[in-house]
Amino acid sequence: MSTKSNIIFAVALSAMMGFGCGRAEKRADNESQTATQTDSIVQARPLPEGAIPLDYAGHLYFDVMMRDTVAARMIFDTGNTEILIDTHFFKEHFAPSPTLQRTLIQGTGNSLEAAYRDTAEWEYSVGEHLATEQGATVLDLRKILGYHVDGMFGMEFMRGRKVEFNYADGYMLILPQDAQPEEGYTCVKCKWLDNRQARMVMPVSIKINDEVAMDGNFLVDMGSSGSLSLNSSVVAKLRLNRVLSDVRKKTYDTGGVGGSRTDYLFKADKVTVAGNELLDMQLNYSGNTQGMMAEDSFDGLVGNGLLEHFDVVIDFAKCEIWLRPNRNFGATKRYDSGMTLTPQADGWLVNGLTEGSNAHRAGVMRGDVITSINGLTPREVDIKRLKAMGYSEEDWSVVIKRNGSEEKITFKKDKY
Repeated sequence: MSTKSNIIFAVALSAMMGFGCGRAEKRADNESQTATQTDSIVQARPLPEGAIPLDYAGHLYFDVMMRDTVAARMIFDTGNTEILIDTHFFKEHFAPSPTLQRTLIQGTGNSLEAAYRDTAEWEYSVGEHLATEQGATVLDLRKILGYHVDGMFGMEFMRGRKVEFNYADGYMLILPQDAQPEEGYTCVKCKWLDNRQARMVMPVSIKINDEVAMDGNFLVDMGSSGSLSLNSSVVAKLRLNRVLSDVRKKTYDTGGVGGSRTDYLFKADKVTVAGNELLDMQLNYSGNTQGMMAEDSFDGLVGNGLLEHFDVVIDFAKCEIWLRPNRNFGATKRYDSGMTLTPQADGWLVNGLTEGSNAHRAGVMRGDVITSINGLTPREVDIKRLKAMGYSEEDWSVVIKRNGSEEKITFKKDKY
C-alpha cells in the first residue's frame, strides 16, 4: 500500500432545446400551498416509465450495483466528484486491494480527513445506466451517514446528462438531451465553480430581516440535508453576529467529511430562488474557521432542504437548473427534535445537538445512543419514517444508553 498523500476535495457531503433561461407562466405561492409538513413529503405517486426509484430523507438514497454483483446503498451528492466507498463495505466486498494509496480529503468539517484512494477501474450501475470511473475514494462514510450507507456517487456519473430529480414522488429520471421543460418550470442559469466543471454555483436571494439582505452565489450540494448554509466569510461581511438576536448553536461531533462542525441556526424572512419566494425558512451559518465552509469563492451551500420544495431538472452539460414548485412548496413550518441522529446497528447516535433545545434541556447529550423513540426501535423505523417523525408535532419519549446504563427522557419538540 502506497504512503503517497494527495489532497482532494469532497462535500460529506439543471436550456433545453429551443429555450433560453426564462420564466415559465405558472408559479406557486406560499400562501396558496397548504401541503402538510409530514405526510405530503413521504407520500409517493406511480413512477414514470424509465424512472429510477430513490428514497428521500434529507439525502437521496439509491440502490446501486457495483461490478455487476455487489449490491450497495448509496447517496447521490453534487458536492462530490467521483465515487466514494465506505471503508467497512470496501473491506467486506473488495479488499485486499493492491491499488490503495493513502490520501487526505477536505469537506465541511474543521480538518482534513484521512482516507484511501483506490486507483483501479470501478464500474457501477444506477438503474439501467452504467458508469465507469478510474479510481475511487475509500473512507469511513458510515461514521457520517450511518450504518445503512455503503457509498456515494457524484458528478462523474452525471457529466453531460440532463436529469430530473423528483423529491415529492421519489425518483430520478435521465432525460433526452433535447427534452423540453413542461409548464411551470423556471430556468436558473448557473456557473461552474472552476475549470473542472464539477461543482455548480447558483444565484439565490435572501432577505434575513429588514436590516440585512443579500444576493449570493451558492454551491449546489445535494449531499447536504440543510436548506441554505452561509459560509463563515459571509457572516463576517454581513456582521450577522451583531444583526441576529435569535440564534441557536448546533454542534456536531461528526458534521461531514473533515470531522466536527458548528452551525448557528436562524430564521430568514424570505428566500427567493427562480422567482419563487419561500417565507420564514430556517437557515444556518457556519462557525468553522477552516474547511470549505470558511471559503470565500462562494457564499454557502444550497441543500436538499431548499430543493425539496421543487421538481428539479439539472442540465449538467449546460450548467442550468430548472425548478418547478411541487406539492410540498412552502411547507416550512415544522417541528424539530433538536438532534441530528446517525443510525447505528444498536440505535441512533446523537451526533448533533442544538444548545438550549427541549431535548438538550431535558438531559440529552451528544454521544448518547437512543435505543427507542416512542417505543419504536431502529429496526422498526426506516430513514423516511424517522424524517417524518422528526417533523411531526408529537412529543418524543426516548430511551438513551450512556456509559453502560439506560435512561428514559421525554420532551416536546421545538417548533420553528
